[in-house]
Amino acid sequence: MRKKMSAAEMRYVIYRVIKNGYDSIDEAKEDPCEFNKGRKMAYYEVLDTIYNQLDIYEQDTKNFGYPENWDKAFLGK
Repeated sequence: MRKKMSAAEMRYVIYRVIKNGYDSIDEAKEDPCEFNKGRKMAYYEVLDTIYNQLDIYEQDTKNFGYPENWDKAFLGK
């Protein structure tokens, strides 16, 4: 029988993806090669998808580790 993921475990997974995404921003700044820029945008796409789903289900995105205006760091705004 499969073990179900708890809400806390899911929050941790999302937190890790956010952290890795912010790491990709730093790496793209240090070495702005096409790979690093693409990696940063891939993290943005994944985080945007998760963010939108949380919003649809009326979840407080801050509870999942999303900072205020999180997308601006990825989009350079």
